[in-house]
Amino acid sequence: MQNKSILTVAILAAVSSGACAQATEQQIETITVTANKFEQAINNTLATVNIIERAQIEQSNILDLPSLLNTVAGVDVVKNGGLGQQTSVFLRGAATKHVLVLVDGVRISDANSGSVSFTNIPLNSIERIEVVKGARAAIYGSDALAGVINIITRQAQQQQISLTSGSHNYVAYQQAGHFSSDTLSLNFNLGYEETDGYDVTAKTSDMPHGKNHDSDGYTNKNFGVNLAYDNDLLGKLSVLAQYSEGDSEYDSSWGNDAYEFENYTAKFGWDKRYDAVEHYASVSTSQEQNTQIGTPNHDVYSTERTEFEYRALYSWSDTLQLSAGINHLNEDLSQASAEFSHSERTNKAVFVGGFYEQGPWLANIVARSDDYDFHGRANTYTAGFGFKPNDTVTFRVNHGTAFRAPTLTHAYVKNSPWYLPNPNIKPEEATNSEIGVSLETQWVQYDVAVFNNKIDKMIVSLPNETGKYVASNVDKASMKGVELSALASIWGVEHRVNLTLLDAKDNSTGKKLVRRPDTAFNYSLSKSWGQLDVNVTMQYRSSRPSITLYDSQFNASERSLSAYTVFNFAANYALFDNIKLNARLENLTDKEYIVAATGIAENGDTLGYIPHDRQAYMGVTVQF
Repeated sequence: MQNKSILTVAILAAVSSGACAQATEQQIETITVTANKFEQAINNTLATVNIIERAQIEQSNILDLPSLLNTVAGVDVVKNGGLGQQTSVFLRGAATKHVLVLVDGVRISDANSGSVSFTNIPLNSIERIEVVKGARAAIYGSDALAGVINIITRQAQQQQISLTSGSHNYVAYQQAGHFSSDTLSLNFNLGYEETDGYDVTAKTSDMPHGKNHDSDGYTNKNFGVNLAYDNDLLGKLSVLAQYSEGDSEYDSSWGNDAYEFENYTAKFGWDKRYDAVEHYASVSTSQEQNTQIGTPNHDVYSTERTEFEYRALYSWSDTLQLSAGINHLNEDLSQASAEFSHSERTNKAVFVGGFYEQGPWLANIVARSDDYDFHGRANTYTAGFGFKPNDTVTFRVNHGTAFRAPTLTHAYVKNSPWYLPNPNIKPEEATNSEIGVSLETQWVQYDVAVFNNKIDKMIVSLPNETGKYVASNVDKASMKGVELSALASIWGVEHRVNLTLLDAKDNSTGKKLVRRPDTAFNYSLSKSWGQLDVNVTMQYRSSRPSITLYDSQFNASERSLSAYTVFNFAANYALFDNIKLNARLENLTDKEYIVAATGIAENGDTLGYIPHDRQAYMGVTVQF
């Protein structure tokens, strides 16, 4: 493992230095992001930000969002099988519930578990993804302990229709379009995908044949719209909405074995500059809902949110910008089948910030105060300092604090056969520090970050004398490591490389956090020959500790899951100016591996969720 890590670092160094030799006197492209809720040059954010553009999605022909996120430095994805299955996204070792996920700035997580239905967000709806790392609660509020994943929806520049088919009877229809006039623009996207799937859990020959011995299919229907009206007098008015519904089957040893989902986000925004002040206001609503089916007892998990935000950005001078705003968030769980003594809560927040740039020096500081119903006030901040000795290199250091509010289940569940409420439960808290350096030229983007994230007062459910579980603030964890990434063009070949070395521990026990590999390596090569472009990727993950497993006699065992390397291939061929053929081969070597275990077989083997075998997909895209 160590030799592989050293080799990877050497590759990165060679790529970056070789590219730098070619970069002399070349013009530098400025990359802008919205990590601080307004457009900035990426290095001025003083945070580690990874971007996935629409062009990357179409070049790779990846089918789902979890697979796409798994290519990002610092991100490791654990899927319980194929399309439609439950997915965990670990950002720098932190669990999904410690990462704030947004669609056009709108929260989409389940307010109780913190889970996000990543697999049900269609790639056809995505224009761009910004992965912002570090404690960002001072800017975004609760849940952003390890970072933020902001999904920006489609802004197609022309009409496009795509048809794809492939393994396990996969079929997909996707469409996107654009209409515009001098003041009005409309972008839309819609899609349908379906697959018979495959049996997502490992079986042994001595296991009795049951309801889990079947293929686990998936269906997704979705639609989105982005409407904007730009007027000199009124400013820019926008309406953004995304909707998806469908169903998926899964394996369960008891109870339900399928779910139906209906998710949506909608946002109305206003943006207007008056002299030196940029004003922005928005009202949004969202729903994250799935209904467990397969038995007469249909459990419903439902979160509905409404949110209002106003913020202003004042350009004090050419070197200093000041921001301030207010936020009002309401979360409603009354449509869920679980019962609560309080099924709704509100958070009110205020925030202020300053952003400074003078010569080679950069500085950012933001402070925020949140006041959640029932849990009191949480104050957070983030501060960064940077130095740019020239146009290509930026040194940065940042530090911040964050929190995650307890769920209503933790504090106010009632009539549950498993849980008791703890109205005195406190928010989880985090501190995050990072130092980094980035190099950016026309030929190369190279970034190194060293990070240390600590989470205290972690909420876990512990059994009491009655055998029921009560939420308690007893755990703490630390996640520290190094990220190295490079994007370079050398002799007509584009290289995307990233390496993450992670030490994630449960500080209460001293053990490694389960399901996190300590080494993750992604390498992508892309090359174009006239009308043909080809992309080959390699993903390596080191061994990782599993959750505690039990055999048929309920004997506990702690095990590690083996390391693995997977190769994928994608190709696109421009048949005509407006017609492109595309193909993707996944798991080229038909590698067998497990990323999440479920138990122990009679013969002692580890059982778990099975990633897909070798698969092939082909399609056509027409633009007009």
